[in-house]
Amino acid sequence: MIKDLFKDLAKYLPSYIVPAVVGIIAIPIITRLFPPEDYGDYVLVLITISVLSTISTVWIDAAIIRFFPVYKLNNRLTEFYNTIIKLAFISIVGISFIFSNVLFLAKGCISANLYSLMHIGLLTFLASSWLTVLLAFLRAKRQVGWYTSFKIWRSVASLGFGVVLIMVFHYGVEGLLWGALLSAIIALPLLWRITVRTISLSFKKFYIRSPMNVKITKYSFPLIAVNIAGWVLSLSDRYVLKIFRGSKEVGIYSIGYNISEQTINIIVMLFAIASEPIAFNIWENKGVETSRGFLEKVTRYYLLIALPATVGLSVLAKPVVGVLASPAYLAGYIIVPLVACSAFFTGIERQFGTILNYYKRTDLTMYYNLIGAALNLGLNLLLIPKYGYIAAAATTFIACIANLVMIIAISRRFLVWQFPFKSFGKIASASGVMGIIVYHLSSNLTSSNLVNIILGIIVGVVVYSLMLFLLREFKPGEIQALLDFKRQFFHNKKI
Repeated sequence: MIKDLFKDLAKYLPSYIVPAVVGIIAIPIITRLFPPEDYGDYVLVLITISVLSTISTVWIDAAIIRFFPVYKLNNRLTEFYNTIIKLAFISIVGISFIFSNVLFLAKGCISANLYSLMHIGLLTFLASSWLTVLLAFLRAKRQVGWYTSFKIWRSVASLGFGVVLIMVFHYGVEGLLWGALLSAIIALPLLWRITVRTISLSFKKFYIRSPMNVKITKYSFPLIAVNIAGWVLSLSDRYVLKIFRGSKEVGIYSIGYNISEQTINIIVMLFAIASEPIAFNIWENKGVETSRGFLEKVTRYYLLIALPATVGLSVLAKPVVGVLASPAYLAGYIIVPLVACSAFFTGIERQFGTILNYYKRTDLTMYYNLIGAALNLGLNLLLIPKYGYIAAAATTFIACIANLVMIIAISRRFLVWQFPFKSFGKIASASGVMGIIVYHLSSNLTSSNLVNIILGIIVGVVVYSLMLFLLREFKPGEIQALLDFKRQFFHNKKI
């Protein structure tokens, strides 16, 4: 099972590394082409697309991942595909209709530029939602190669088309949205052919109360509230910033946030996307004890990678923002440590949350996430008007810690597993030593920001690895596993 995890991690890695690199490349391009005010409006459209997707498709994606092994075992995949496609159609079209009417009614309340961008965003939402649903089928079937190819295409083509529209055809920031729309439209026909072509789709009368619909919606529908809560926790602060502090602070805050998102959150999502299909297959086929052992090992590997990355990014935040963004955005570096730590603890929260998914108790996941979202939103409304984007980062961190405490308490009612505290202590010690050395090194050097970053990364990797060996954290056979992971990764790149 761990071998499968490493194998899938190696295959999924390009699908997250390449978009992350593209996202990093996009930052200096966007910040030098557009002022913070324009970038702030663009970000508001992106987070609107995000919340629409949260409501319309994320719950369907979760159902695909959770129930695919169940209906495959029962030889009912054709019925499952038909049900999912119809649910997706109803959800995506319904949300699009509602939002288009809300946008029409809000026309007088928002700027003409933002109103125009929102219309393009609606079209982008329609195309990207279907892309998301079909990609979930690839994940469920562990067709990682195709999944990775489409993810890479989407990120590279979106930025490529957008830059061409801006530089050649003189579009404004809306060129980035048109680029995202074009990349999704081009990919959809091939993705549909790969995922659905072999299934005999039936467009007969759709029974809302059919046993499969009831089972899927009972499990997945609470996840709409869960993901809205997650959206409130991670993205709603941009709206509050817009209302109380203006688009400029939205732009500055978003740069610092995006840098953390393109690094630490990538690690969180990579582990989630690779481990969840394996975890549910183990639960359905091998039972509690094997699932418990898998969860313990996945968490330890997550800590080994995510904790030093969080510490390293935090101590190098200022030179990183200095290299990637124009001087107008530099102040955003101050929030990077808080956002990075928030993402790190969210990764731990997801490990405990897997337990509730095992037992299909998404209702409990909904309750604790709604509490965390309410806490975050309340603190945002209280503190952002006075303290601005620094308060937005701090309240996100507080809410993430609250969510982690709640999920630990709730999940222990269902399944108790051994969190790797011993490994956590050693990893934290190694990361702490590494962070201190890298911070003093980067602070005392008078070279350029880029040189400081490169030296900091090299020194950090060497110090962290040496500390792990001295603390005897590496276990027998893990060096070979890492070498196998490396070979698998470069083999996939050649393919």
